Amino acid sequence: MEESQAEPAGLEKGSKEEEARRPVAQWTAAEVCVWLRGKTLGTPGSPLLEAANSHAISGKALLRLSEETLERMGIASKSLREELLQEILLLRIQQEMEDLLDISDE
Repeated sequence: MEESQAEPAGLEKGSKEEEARRPVAQWTAAEVCVWLRGKTLGTPGSPLLEAANSHAISGKALLRLSEETLERMGIASKSLREELLQEILLLRIQQEMEDLLDISDE
């Protein structure tokens, strides 16, 4: 099963590999931070951005975050946790849709 091919907003493009959409599960911690900033979840000083940086949250880890994990990471605001989890759910749905499209193309 292939992974989601979403590209973090603001990812610098230079090579053909960077121009191709990278699977979310292969995002680096820096790419996760770029994605957070693109979703306005990671404004400077944001607890989400600080937590992503301090815990080096990769794309694979991002897809596995839960409300409990976010709370343990110090994200006190329930509304902020819920907003991030909704965005993560959208990434998961996008991954499933792309997987289904890949299967139908075979």
